[in-house]
Amino acid sequence: MRKTATSSATASALALALALLLAAGIHDNGRAEGQAMSDVGVQLAVDSSDGHVRVDVRLENRGKLPAYVPRALASARQLDGRLFDVRDARTGEPVPYQGRMVKRGPLTADDFLTLAPGATHRHSIDITPAYAFAPGKHEYRLAYEGVAGGDVQALVAGSGAAPLVAPAVSFTYTAR
Repeated sequence: MRKTATSSATASALALALALLLAAGIHDNGRAEGQAMSDVGVQLAVDSSDGHVRVDVRLENRGKLPAYVPRALASARQLDGRLFDVRDARTGEPVPYQGRMVKRGPLTADDFLTLAPGATHRHSIDITPAYAFAPGKHEYRLAYEGVAGGDVQALVAGSGAAPLVAPAVSFTYTAR
């Protein structure tokens, strides 16, 4: 009887462990869905020294597998929507977005840039015309929150996304 109880407890523990692993999204490649994003870093810097507000984006894949990041962040020449959260640093009020708004269909694989293992990707985008910066000299904070993933097909299907968040950076800009 004692051996049966121990075998039953062991079987229950194994079943529970398997259920937890499946719930965590473990796949055949041994990686949890979204885990690759802990290996992807995003950093922002703002250069407002020449009368423009340029956001420098640095994406780095420190993982061993490819990662897929939004092309809008990684390579867009102009904004097609409110990509960044820009706020007045003193009041916390959002700076109104006044740039173009492109209505689009569902995401496709082309909406993501493949970031190879160990790769770093840099991109710069001028956001000056897209946000209604107040006239005069003001301090602002800019942040980014989006998603990325290790499986582009899962991202397109609306699953497998993990947060891709850049801490807010402060900058001063003098608008005319």
